[in-house]
Amino acid sequence: MSLLTIFLSSLYPRRLSCDLCGRDARLDTQGPGAYLCPDCLGKLQRAEQEIPPDGLDGLYAGLLYNDAAAILIRRFKYHHGQYLAQTLACFLPEIPAVDCIVPVPLHPARQKQRGYNQSLLLAGELARREGLPLEPALLIRRRDTANQASLSADERPGNVQGAFRAHGQVRGRRILLVDDVVTTGATLCACAEALREKGAAGVWAATVCSAHKW
Repeated sequence: MSLLTIFLSSLYPRRLSCDLCGRDARLDTQGPGAYLCPDCLGKLQRAEQEIPPDGLDGLYAGLLYNDAAAILIRRFKYHHGQYLAQTLACFLPEIPAVDCIVPVPLHPARQKQRGYNQSLLLAGELARREGLPLEPALLIRRRDTANQASLSADERPGNVQGAFRAHGQVRGRRILLVDDVVTTGATLCACAEALREKGAAGVWAATVCSAHKW
């Protein structure tokens, strides 16, 4: 355990303070309420299941990307919030029958800068929950792309086109991609295209949040 992790654990003791507002609270419940006080839990809204964008066999999101969810996601991704993987993974919904779980990869340069891949942390939590293999090596990001959040909906597909490559034991397998937020679905569809090119039998995706714009 790193010194940073120990320090963060002392600031945010699990189940003693709310992960969103930081107020002291004794959180003894299981599931989504385990790390959030009742007030903050009430600010989060469940996402409705929607028709997936072309390229995915199914898309499952747990929460709407509202203001409260955005605070958690930004803290998780950009402020050394690795400890929030447990909190956010609780909102990943039920998934279809698949053979393995694959996180959306970061480019090595981006991962080195951030220090971790948030999608890998979420995928690891989901794999443990579902008892499924976690296989991050099946998909790599071969070029660094502009941050999708900085681009318009029309610009996003071109930004990630051809950015991913699949390898290893892909052919004939049913694969679940995991990411933190889906907006246009461009990144997930680019990942799915790379997996299908190597013979994947089906590709689904699960995300914590949906900011649906497709």
